[in-house]
Amino acid sequence: MNAKQRPLRIALTADLHYGTRHTAGNLATLQLVTHLCEHPPDVLILAGDIGAGEDFTRCLDLFAPVSCLKALVPGNHDIWVTSTDPRGDSLRLYQQLLPELANERGFHYLDHGPLLLPEYQLALVGSMNWYDYSWAIEELKQTTPDWAERLRAKRFIRGRHNDANYVRWPFTDESFTQEAVSTLVKHLDDGLAQMDQAIVVTHHPAFRGLNYPAPEPHGLDELLWKAFSGNARLEQELALRSERIAFTFCGHTHCARENRLASIQGFNIGGDYHFKRLLWLDWPSGRIEAVRFGS
Repeated sequence: MNAKQRPLRIALTADLHYGTRHTAGNLATLQLVTHLCEHPPDVLILAGDIGAGEDFTRCLDLFAPVSCLKALVPGNHDIWVTSTDPRGDSLRLYQQLLPELANERGFHYLDHGPLLLPEYQLALVGSMNWYDYSWAIEELKQTTPDWAERLRAKRFIRGRHNDANYVRWPFTDESFTQEAVSTLVKHLDDGLAQMDQAIVVTHHPAFRGLNYPAPEPHGLDELLWKAFSGNARLEQELALRSERIAFTFCGHTHCARENRLASIQGFNIGGDYHFKRLLWLDWPSGRIEAVRFGS
């Protein structure tokens, strides 16, 4: 960075879950938007679970008064559909409709390519990311004889993971994870071929140290949530490139965490349904500040 160049201010949030069912959370989101209008960042990044159905665009529209570069990755809730959804299946949402809606509202869709900031020699790279059970499959095999059926049906001791009800596409979790990670790694390598460093933003945690901290020893449901949270391959790929990846940020678990993978500093943003969190990153100093909105 040029010695006279001012620092870059990046604002990141996740899990806004905007919608009519979440009155307290909607109010917190509006407070977050007001804060951004009063303190405009240089770049704003939304790390998934923005709003299901029509609430995806309603939420993005809230950020229209925020004057800055904007980028996002979708979350699993953002690609939920019903069997009669006129928009089509989850794959059509992910590959076509959500990027169109994002681009129309001035958001760079990171799952389709990195956002390059040449003046700062920085690539912003992102993905919804997904899960292939690899974080817990060996433990599950030793814990319950019906582990394969539970993973297939996403069936807990009580209830089911809603992805089983609303994610509809021609993939298994394993095959989509392979596709998502391969694409992210390609975008990361493309970005690093042009920029000195990268920041990686995902919805599902990029490495285990950012997942929800479950007590030991894990019960069956804790192991299943672990299986449905991330994948080992992305951890490995990031570790191989860790010297040039300064930060990773994610959401999904609604639990704020800070951890490291090799030399990468990772943050789970940690907003929940009834309150929201905003992280401010000063680049290149790396200083992080967190602001909370709502009770």
